[in-house]
Amino acid sequence: MKGAGSLMMHSPMGQHHPATTTINSIPGAIHLWPVWTWLARQDIKARYRGSFLGPLWLVLNLGILVGGLSLVYGAVFDQPLHIYAPYLTAGFLTWWFISGTIIDSCAAFTANSQLIRNQPLPIGIYVLQVITRHSLLLAHNLLVFIVVALIFGLRPNLATLLVIPGFAGVAAILATSGLSLAIICARFRDIPHFVTNILQIAMLVTPIMFFKSMLGSRAALAQFNPFFHLVDAIRSPLMGEAPGISTWGFLVLANILSALFAFWLMRRAGHRVAYLV
Repeated sequence: MKGAGSLMMHSPMGQHHPATTTINSIPGAIHLWPVWTWLARQDIKARYRGSFLGPLWLVLNLGILVGGLSLVYGAVFDQPLHIYAPYLTAGFLTWWFISGTIIDSCAAFTANSQLIRNQPLPIGIYVLQVITRHSLLLAHNLLVFIVVALIFGLRPNLATLLVIPGFAGVAAILATSGLSLAIICARFRDIPHFVTNILQIAMLVTPIMFFKSMLGSRAALAQFNPFFHLVDAIRSPLMGEAPGISTWGFLVLANILSALFAFWLMRRAGHRVAYLV
């Protein structure tokens, strides 16, 4: 992509003081959207180069997974298939987006070490690259949910529109927390393995394959699970339901805290990233 390549070679950010570049990393990267969107598309092309179906393999994987799990766990949990199958599909495609973004954010800087050392670009570009890549994959997986919704008669309503602010709130949290993770993981290379293990456990304890109501008297415990709110912000609108007030409150509070921590961490260590990678 010529335009993106030109921006990478002649970015005006290279004339700014390093501290300004790092502190304004995410805001400074946003106006360079041709760069990080191009990088994200190149990542997907490289990943599936030589494959006949390309990213559609993800669609098939999700379709086969939710098809099998819906039949098995729907029977185990004694849930009607027309309710459980869309719920499970929406939960998995949302979880894959969240967990995939978090895991890849850990390597956002180390995977782009050559670019970081040689291109005077705000390092937030590489976090936005990760989020864009997984957003594109989410869009592919959304095809599975649309098919499942049509099969079981789930129709969109006004609450479905809440998926837009829900997704925006989740993506904003992933952007600032991803920036923090990328810096920490550039310094401590064992952290990505720890994060992966935490996410594996989180998937099992978060209401994705089961309903929150199945926890009975302990259902309130889900409110203390941050991943529940991240999933619920996208899954509930897809199911035609509005996320709870606690979910919206979590998105606001988490965005504020995550942004403040990322800002503090950027001021302390952002200028060292080029030396750490």
